[in-house]
Amino acid sequence: MAGTGEGRLAGSLSIGALVCWQEREWEVVAWQGAQVTLVPQDGAEAPRAVSYRWLVGAEDFAVLSGGAAPAASGAALGGWGRQEGREEAALWQARMVEIDTGLAPGRSEHARGFGPGTTLAQRCAAMSARLAADGIRCSAHTLADKRRKWKAAGENPVVLLPTARDRRPGGFTDPRCLTAMQEVVARRAHESDVTIDLIREEVEDLLHARYGEELGDPAVVAALLPSRSTFYLRMKESGLAEVLDRPTRARAALASTPPLPHGGREAVLRPGQVTQVDTTPLRILARGDDGRPTATELTWLIDVSNHSMCALMITPSRPRDAESGQAGQATRAIDLTLMLAQAFAPWPVMPGWDPLSAAAASTLPFGALRAADERFNEATAARPVIRPELIIYDQGSPYVSEHFTEVCDRLRIARRPARKRTGPDKSLVEHSFTTLAHRFSQSVRHGWQGRSHKKRGRGIERMPLYTIAELQQMAQEWVALEYQQTPDAGLRDPFRPGVVLSPNDMYAVQVARSGYRAVPLSPAQNRFFLLPRWVVPGKSGFMINYRTYQPVAQDAAHYREILLRGGSKLPGAGDKWECRYNPYRPERVWLYDHTSGTWVTCDFRLRHLLHDPWTADMWQEHAEQHRAAGGSEQDEAAIALALAQRDRRRRSRRPPPKRTGAEPPFQGLELETEQPSRDPYAGLEEFDLSTLRPYPALPISPLAPPPAAAPPALPSGTSNVERPSGSGQAPHPLAALFPDDGDDSPPDASATGTSAAAYEVVEAELLDDLDPDGDGGDENEGNVWEM
Repeated sequence: MAGTGEGRLAGSLSIGALVCWQEREWEVVAWQGAQVTLVPQDGAEAPRAVSYRWLVGAEDFAVLSGGAAPAASGAALGGWGRQEGREEAALWQARMVEIDTGLAPGRSEHARGFGPGTTLAQRCAAMSARLAADGIRCSAHTLADKRRKWKAAGENPVVLLPTARDRRPGGFTDPRCLTAMQEVVARRAHESDVTIDLIREEVEDLLHARYGEELGDPAVVAALLPSRSTFYLRMKESGLAEVLDRPTRARAALASTPPLPHGGREAVLRPGQVTQVDTTPLRILARGDDGRPTATELTWLIDVSNHSMCALMITPSRPRDAESGQAGQATRAIDLTLMLAQAFAPWPVMPGWDPLSAAAASTLPFGALRAADERFNEATAARPVIRPELIIYDQGSPYVSEHFTEVCDRLRIARRPARKRTGPDKSLVEHSFTTLAHRFSQSVRHGWQGRSHKKRGRGIERMPLYTIAELQQMAQEWVALEYQQTPDAGLRDPFRPGVVLSPNDMYAVQVARSGYRAVPLSPAQNRFFLLPRWVVPGKSGFMINYRTYQPVAQDAAHYREILLRGGSKLPGAGDKWECRYNPYRPERVWLYDHTSGTWVTCDFRLRHLLHDPWTADMWQEHAEQHRAAGGSEQDEAAIALALAQRDRRRRSRRPPPKRTGAEPPFQGLELETEQPSRDPYAGLEEFDLSTLRPYPALPISPLAPPPAAAPPALPSGTSNVERPSGSGQAPHPLAALFPDDGDDSPPDASATGTSAAAYEVVEAELLDDLDPDGDGGDENEGNVWEM
């Protein structure tokens, strides 16, 4: 029974198909490599595994009906489904059989070079010569490798077909040049369109600026840039040339899209592996620095693996005042870095908190954590310390600022931006804001505005509101007491899937597997969280926002060394030195000496005038008022006096009847930047204070002011230099100050027989020292005590 041409096509063959072969109907039940397993329909024989080539090459082969699923596609067979692919695979199959056995399929005689006495290497060489005669270049070693691969695949001819070689992206162009091309095109996204020639020039400048010092030779750096024609080709292959042709809005949207993968799609197995951060309006009114109601914003960092709250920050928020011109206020880069510093240290339990908010009373492995980190004690809040490894953030200006990027790089924290207006990229932190509104915000009755204007209560602005610092403490207590200890339906232990865990429970499960390593930051390291400012030190100090800072007495010598060096000699800095300061506490700054890795502490020159807390924002506010009155912003003394008078008036006025009076200004979060004072008596052994004796004092000068009461040992009418007559050894006038009480003090002159002339010599020496120049006592009488 001969099949038709259409029925003989192998492309219609699939598992479950009925075929006709050897005058019998068979069902295809399996297909592995080149072997097809057939089961007879009449059940007269056992299943048979035949070669696909022999099956479809039979004269009576035909496909009677198709199966449910194709046995193999053309992509899986590497072109086997095509007619030319089948012919090429059958050709290589015959060659491999002849190399392996020495006899070609369908022939009874050995060809020349393939006899019974030949070796495998000889047969490969003979096949290579035959292919060379046909115009095919294939060495004997290549044929041996093909045979080895063919045998390992179960004599599957598919592995003998040539596969398309994967092209290396960018060809042979240096990857550093490809990266620079992408950066330059992204940098030009918000500007007018440019040509590829200008892009090539900017790429060349970027390569020299970035790798010039590393490679040294300019010729080596120039070799990173391909030729002009190749550069055009790479721009076209990478799609950058097409990007340059797009409109400005499309280029800007494409540049703001971060590379894949986006947030929340990877497997997270340990604490801190992936974290998410975001900022949202808190919808709670607070009492501002001026005593008026102000809106607030909340920023927090949440861990994806166990949903723990790593850190949070509440800041005031107000728009810019169009009438007065006062600048607005919102979350800034310094707020983010101060919040990030919380993630590296435990939270302390503040006075008035619930005792259940302590870590010792929670499900955290408190004993193991205290053994690993000495900062954990009985007064630690029930919140784990999680060091973030990756932060997913939106593209707000504080998160893309240079300061926040620098702090993350210094702490070795990776950053990944989320797409604009795409909440699912950081869905966990977005959902947690809803949790905060339901579980925390509405519990703050004084100031809670509701979730919308329609549901807002009446008289919110007239309520006794909390300050920003009080809201911060309330939020931290709520996190330690409720949030971290409330079961979350999204947290399950793989060994106990039916048990719902809280964030603290999940952290206890994960930390037992991944471990815990304390990363304490010293006060010197914490100073890198502060804002940087490059200043030029001088003899009278240096200025930041027209405020003069001078070194403290302990660091004056170090400051003089910095002045003698001239400049920092850092690339691009010149004579400037790095300085760190906290805008919430600007009375003290720190000058960084990069040569020794130490700091020089400097104080504001007029710090003694400002006794109340103040911030850089308050200073700027009074500087603008002083300038509006006709003064200068550089007059720091007048601004400092105005700021001091403001605080003095605030304290002296009658307190308002409602709880909306002025409070200390918002000064961010506490950050330990001061070195702890050194105890001079540390390490000394305990001793009995009753064994101490007074140290004998030296004789006092006769010109010193007389004591209030005359010594009782001196008779009336005698002076300090006269001796009473009638006694051979009169006591010294100062002997009464050192009575002989039987201790180890030196006895007086009368008891030891010391001559009175010895005391006269001492007094003469003291009198001589008062006039060392010998110019006379009358002229220098007023300058006796000058140094």
